[in-house]
Amino acid sequence: MFKTMAVVVLGLVLAACGNAGDTGQAALTAVQGGALLVDVRTAEEFATGHLPGAINIPHGEIVEGLAALKTAKSTEVVLYCRSGNRSGMATSSLAEAGFSNAMNAGAYSSLKPLWDAAGS
Repeated sequence: MFKTMAVVVLGLVLAACGNAGDTGQAALTAVQGGALLVDVRTAEEFATGHLPGAINIPHGEIVEGLAALKTAKSTEVVLYCRSGNRSGMATSSLAEAGFSNAMNAGAYSSLKPLWDAAGS
């Protein structure tokens, strides 16, 4: 029984790791295709480093920030933060506001190597 549980848990962990990479690649592909890239961390965090081409709109201001930019609700938007938590909250806020193509890309530290390798 314990062995079976260990195998199931290991499978779930590996699947989660694979999904993180898949999400990062999907985010990179979307941005290369013209999606708007938004760093939802604080301005101070953004200043310490961010992905090329990203704009900074803190997560609590995401709906108002995109509205100020006159961003269409159908625009593909890729969001990231330090861990994926704030970008997840921002994605939910955008969905509630009617944005239909918002993606939580997760953590900056996971995305940066993909962007570096792609030369983006």
